[in-house]
Amino acid sequence: MNLREAKLFVARFVTGDHTPEEYAAFLQWLENASSEDLGVVADEHEALQERWALSTAGPSSEWIEQLEQKLDRADAKKGQAIIKRINARRGFRWIAAASMLTFLAGGGYLWYSSRQAVTGLGQEASNKPVEVLSKSFSTPKGGDQQRFELADGSKVWLNAASTLKYPASFSGKERNVELSGEAYFEVAKNADKPFHIKIRDAKIEVLGTQINVMAYEDEPVSKTTLVEGAIKVVRGAEQLSLQPGEQAEIAYPLSGAITPIKLIRDVNQGSVLSWKSGYLDFKNDDLHTVMREIARCYDLEVKYEGKIREMHFTGNFSRKADFHEILQQLKDLQHISFSIAGKTITVTS
Repeated sequence: MNLREAKLFVARFVTGDHTPEEYAAFLQWLENASSEDLGVVADEHEALQERWALSTAGPSSEWIEQLEQKLDRADAKKGQAIIKRINARRGFRWIAAASMLTFLAGGGYLWYSSRQAVTGLGQEASNKPVEVLSKSFSTPKGGDQQRFELADGSKVWLNAASTLKYPASFSGKERNVELSGEAYFEVAKNADKPFHIKIRDAKIEVLGTQINVMAYEDEPVSKTTLVEGAIKVVRGAEQLSLQPGEQAEIAYPLSGAITPIKLIRDVNQGSVLSWKSGYLDFKNDDLHTVMREIARCYDLEVKYEGKIREMHFTGNFSRKADFHEILQQLKDLQHISFSIAGKTITVTS
């Protein structure tokens, strides 16, 4: 990896769109990088943080002071200098010191920390050890669903345009992961170590179960569907327990208002899980929902021109089908007009 590739990796790191292999290559590059190159990459990271307006909450001042003292002692022994200090206001930092590889147990020179990363899933700061979500597995837009296994034996299927962050091993009293996108979980049972899935501004508490979670950042709702077992969806002070066949829906209105968690019973699980079998399944879904799903599955961008009337669709399509065929059926059903230029679809009513 060279400086240019390192800068490109940082852009993917900020949005969570990187693989464990890329992260390992980045850490290897950091070991031999010059101070000048480290400074360039650090500035790149800081600029991207501000552009993407990520969390500004950071660790406590006491935690920062303790970390600084440990780093200073480690660097004094090695005769090395820290390039950048913790920025307490923004809540993240870059460290360019070889001692960090040891101090963070393989976490690398790159140190990004939000309040949730430091304190766990919504817990208050404390002195107990924190499990760092040091690994990330992603599937790109237009990619096939991917299956992999976590350190505890839990199995995960990721839908297109999705990212799961998780620790290298579950060493604490809880098993914490963070999802952006959609995933199906078969969680290994361990009553002494509950499994928590962080999604947007909520979390899902699991003991051992089969569950589908849809929590894309560009969707107006997140949907947690219980297939087998028992779970609890927690959002602030609100909690909702689910039985198999039920779904918890959290809405994110444009106004930013906080809405109650909605319980939906007798969910069509076949429709919810159709993506695992390679299908797009729509059940009276509005046009924008349909087009977002098509865009994710086929790596497309969608634009709208003019006033688009409200319309809904029901249908089932293979994800291997040519997207032109799907658009043609939508056109025939609702008389919608589409124009396609490269990877951009423009919709007009």
